[in-house]
Amino acid sequence: MELPDYLRLLRRYWAVLLAGVALGVGLAAYQVESTPTTYTATSTLYVSMATGTSVADSYQGGLAAQQRVRSYLELITSDHVVDRVIGQLGLNLDREELRAAITADTPPATSLLRVSVTDEDPETSRVLTDQVVAQFRALVDELETIEVTAAPAARVAVVDAAQAPAESSSAGGTRLYLVGAIAGLLLGAVVAYLLDRLNKRVRDSAEFAALGRPVLGTVALGTDREPAELRALRARLPAAPRLVITALDGQSEPALVLGTAAALGATGAQVLVIDANTTGHGVSTLLPETLLQLPPANGEWPVREPNPPRELVTAASGRTSAVVRGEIFDPPTVKLDLRTAPAVPLDDLPATTPTVPTKTGARAADGLAAVLREDIHIDEAFVPWPDRSVVVLALGTADERTADLLAADRFETLLGEVAKRFDRVIVDVAVADATAVAPRAAGTVGVVRLGGARRDRIESALTALTAAGATVAGLVAVPPRRTWWRRS
Repeated sequence: MELPDYLRLLRRYWAVLLAGVALGVGLAAYQVESTPTTYTATSTLYVSMATGTSVADSYQGGLAAQQRVRSYLELITSDHVVDRVIGQLGLNLDREELRAAITADTPPATSLLRVSVTDEDPETSRVLTDQVVAQFRALVDELETIEVTAAPAARVAVVDAAQAPAESSSAGGTRLYLVGAIAGLLLGAVVAYLLDRLNKRVRDSAEFAALGRPVLGTVALGTDREPAELRALRARLPAAPRLVITALDGQSEPALVLGTAAALGATGAQVLVIDANTTGHGVSTLLPETLLQLPPANGEWPVREPNPPRELVTAASGRTSAVVRGEIFDPPTVKLDLRTAPAVPLDDLPATTPTVPTKTGARAADGLAAVLREDIHIDEAFVPWPDRSVVVLALGTADERTADLLAADRFETLLGEVAKRFDRVIVDVAVADATAVAPRAAGTVGVVRLGGARRDRIESALTALTAAGATVAGLVAVPPRRTWWRRS
């Protein structure tokens, strides 16, 4: 891994690193609070041998003293010394407890001994150290005395007597906190690395480009960059009259579909957006409910009047009654069975009939599903978008037959009809139905939400589209919304 890779990990998983540091500092704080404060008193001893006065004798005595020191280290914590200290001071301790508090060491190539005793009270540690030294010296005198009337062969002298320590010998809080923070940071780094390796989602443009398909662009929905990125996407889209847009990861992006249609319509092209997303997450979700229930007032869209005039005539889905000035009319003559009376062919329409609808269809709420069932004519389901040359054919109330009808010849015939009236036709379809719909279009655009799509799922969807005969024109990436905690 190189420096950019580490920076990418830091940007993606900084919260994991921070959590690791917090965990390490928390454990260090627990250790500091739970560990009692202890003090250590130390006494330094010098070991010498009884030798002659010559230089050679002194040299030999020094070597012998160094050899003695290694043995004396074991004597300091021997049962003999420990038992004598307990008995002398009348301690309420057993042998192992006192032995654990005593430490002894010697600097290399010297005849010095350092004896230390640790206790929670500084004065007690000094007293214990002095007593251990006294009992140790007495034991050495006994062991090194060969004859009762002779002097000991070795002598232990006190160089530095023990003093009551002024500072605690416990591990410093600052040091523990620092060690905890470093250890937590390392732990967080390991976890971040494993998460990065185990995560199979497509998270950035580099991984997106690695899918092996043309990248048409990246559109950050809901940001200031969205208009410019939609225009850039418009320039890269294939010049096909029929275009299918599908979310390869199953997460529909209706805002991208309508944004693309608006960008195409801004050039003066007549655009039809067909919501064929049977999951119910297509472009219809962005249309106000009032728009599908009431004709627009004064040609405005979307309708935002909270209390529409009662004079407007409504013809909701499944009803033939009308409300005019508060009175209900249900004349039997208004009902028309469109399943037995086919619509007038486009070529037979009067010349005055507009090619592109300019007002909401009378039964826009029924939508594509009803058109496929031949319950209504397609003109009754159009929802125009003024000033953008865009018309929407909402999904309507889908049933169990809708997905099958999308794969039937009826839908292909419908696409052929609308292609004569519109410059561009965009079909928003779920990935589950894309294999049946996409082959009927000249181009298919796959949409991938970065950070939410698994690579294997995207590759499987692309393979299925290709096997079905679809022409995948390219992919469009949709970055996740940036928040204070997500920066990738």
